[in-house]
Amino acid sequence: MPLNSSKSGGSTTLLFDVWLVTHLTGRLLDDALRPTGLTGDEFGLYSLMYARAPVTPTQISRWTGMAPTTVSGMLRRMGNRKHLTQAPNPDDARSHVLRLSAAGLRVTAEAAATLDAVLGRLHDVLGSRTPAVRAGLQELDTALRELLDMAEPYHVAPADEMDGRPALAYQGERMTRAQVNEVRAYIDWLRVRDRPDPPTPK
Repeated sequence: MPLNSSKSGGSTTLLFDVWLVTHLTGRLLDDALRPTGLTGDEFGLYSLMYARAPVTPTQISRWTGMAPTTVSGMLRRMGNRKHLTQAPNPDDARSHVLRLSAAGLRVTAEAAATLDAVLGRLHDVLGSRTPAVRAGLQELDTALRELLDMAEPYHVAPADEMDGRPALAYQGERMTRAQVNEVRAYIDWLRVRDRPDPPTPK
């Protein structure tokens, strides 16, 4: 069965929708970042390293789902641009930990500034749907990681700063689907419990 058809007829499948959105997002990022010399994929990696350094290639592969060979190629390009520094891994003498160099930090800041306007326009288009879209993407992320038996994502934060509400982050071991559902049910219970009682009719 092709990605863009289902048993019921000509409607698209979830996998095709994801494939299409992935390429549309890549086009948007690549077009906006071209003046900086980075692709969308590269800026994603720069952003991850900016937020989580020091990191190892293995961690990058586990967090992003990229093949180790893909990670190695991207890191090699970063090194050739002098955007990367490495040091011995204190937890594993056979490997190194990686950080952005001063030049890497500068190009990351430049690219982030370039994307601010793009992100603002996307938020304008989505409007009040932004939190729901982000929450749905996290649901998809969790499901894909469960199917691939991969590590928890680099962050677990559904629509949070977008609408000004506090959010929870979890960096522990990957939970099962049943455990995730149990946590969500508990959160729903907390929300109901903490609602103010309705005023008593006079």
